[in-house]
Amino acid sequence: ETVQASPQASSKRTKETPPSTETLKKSPRQDPDATPETHPSDWKVESLDARFEEATKSVYDEVLVEAVTELGGDSNYVELAKLKAHAKVRTYFRRAFFRPPWEDDTFAMFFQSRPSEWDFDEASRGVRMLSDVMKQIAQVVNNKRRTAPFPEALYTQVLKAGTLQDTIQVVSSAVAAEVAALPIDSIEALLESLGKPLQPDNPATAAALAVAHVNAQVKVLAAVPGALAKKGAGLGQILDFYRQVITFGGEQQVDPNVAAQKINTLKVLCTDTAAFIREKGVGTVGAKGLMLLCQTAPFHVSTLAIACLGDKGDGDDVKACASLLGKVPAHVLEGLAQETLLQLAVASTKSGAVAEATLGMVAKACAATLPAWSTDDVAKLLLALSKAKGAAESAEVKEVYGRAAEALAPKLAEMSATQLIKVALVLGKVPSLKEFLEMLAADAANRAATMPSPQLLLLTQGLLPLGSSNASVGKVLEAWVASAGEGKLSLTADQLAKLAQLVAPAAPGHEGFWKMLGGRLGAEQKALTDAGWASIEAAFGADAASPPAFEEKDSLLAAAKSRKQPKEDEKRRDGGKKRSRSRDDRKRSRSREERRNGGGGGGGGGG
Repeated sequence: ETVQASPQASSKRTKETPPSTETLKKSPRQDPDATPETHPSDWKVESLDARFEEATKSVYDEVLVEAVTELGGDSNYVELAKLKAHAKVRTYFRRAFFRPPWEDDTFAMFFQSRPSEWDFDEASRGVRMLSDVMKQIAQVVNNKRRTAPFPEALYTQVLKAGTLQDTIQVVSSAVAAEVAALPIDSIEALLESLGKPLQPDNPATAAALAVAHVNAQVKVLAAVPGALAKKGAGLGQILDFYRQVITFGGEQQVDPNVAAQKINTLKVLCTDTAAFIREKGVGTVGAKGLMLLCQTAPFHVSTLAIACLGDKGDGDDVKACASLLGKVPAHVLEGLAQETLLQLAVASTKSGAVAEATLGMVAKACAATLPAWSTDDVAKLLLALSKAKGAAESAEVKEVYGRAAEALAPKLAEMSATQLIKVALVLGKVPSLKEFLEMLAADAANRAATMPSPQLLLLTQGLLPLGSSNASVGKVLEAWVASAGEGKLSLTADQLAKLAQLVAPAAPGHEGFWKMLGGRLGAEQKALTDAGWASIEAAFGADAASPPAFEEKDSLLAAAKSRKQPKEDEKRRDGGKKRSRSRDDRKRSRSREERRNGGGGGGGGGG
């Protein structure tokens, strides 16, 4: 509570009904954030796991930059009330989100979660842009902390101090910068000794000693961040000192100056922790080690830590830590940086505990601001949410899908082939968005002839839910035929088999396509692996509902069967050997039992 700013009371917000896909289709607009073609390696959700991959700058970033600049925020703090009243901000929120500008605490989250661009002052509730000069000054301060000379004389005095009173006098009279340059283990020892209640033995000097004690406490607390920076401490050590500062002084009521310095030190540690996580992640620090930070740090810091829990498993500690995201009011979460929201979505693909605790909240926050996201980030978000554990049953994820269709409908012509494919692979599985998929298919089919074969394979997969009667699907299948005829088809044998498995149930009657693909499969069958042969059987075997007809089909199935026969015979032989060994084992067991009972046979004799 001492570190975290209390959100202001939320006023009732109004929302207008967002436009339908049909409305957006009739009113196209240019996308200023269109991104260039991405590499096919980016199609998998694993590519999003790069630590806090930078999201493309959103439209409202640009609007706020213009508004803050016009209000003098390139050099002075601009009050949030003035920013919210700016005509450009009000107009943008009304047109993009169908609502008034955010509340103050949501704007605070927005600026605080983007520290490389904005400087937010909690006391004045004001914001200014970070200039290059300000960034250079901050870098100089950080370098000075790391390279401060070792204070040998002070270090020696601290070591020689025999009593608490001696230690108080040494630290109280020391230069603050020299205290911060002490070794980190010395700072830790000072925190422990100076955090104890003062028990003076001389009433005559008690008042003066109490003043010196407070002064020493303030200095050692202020020295913690500098000592950690000089040490080059890892996240685990930073969090350990975060705990020590919180518990400094115990349960007793500390001096107001000490309390104020505790808060200032904790704020600096939170800033340093957030910077560390953005750069390096949480490493080996587990959910239990992050718990105190997530319980007490400002929301823009705790969300960073929670976003890193995806690799920490599904234990109770992970679930408890992830559930702390619920402390963030839903409307405040909307202001969180997009790269952090993306990272939270990716974490839900790896950990069921994280997904259970956070997926609904994250999806809801994304849906609220999706119109401001770049096309590329929307595609990344959809791909991550589609892989998240429990996403299929999430009403919030379904809302994101619908909002994404609304946001992307007027941008289809500007989207890259890779973006179209990502979106098709996700939204193609949503029956209620068939109309949007048809719009996307019409645009994508016009590019099919120029797509590389691996891309065209993924596009085919994404569009096949529309069925063979859809004109765009037919156009894509014709693109395969044309590609083969021009010598441009470049798929491995297993990829060809996968293509057959995808298309067979959806379009078994396309003669030209199957004539082309059947011929290629027949020519490439020697290169098929076990996975490829499995695709062949799935596409054309006895379990296929209505397999296509083409000249090479019977020979392919016969080859698949003959290939399986030796393996089945070997399994039967292995099974017979196991049964034989089992019978032999039983015989040996009976023989041992008979010997233990005095020998079998007839020699036992009479009684």
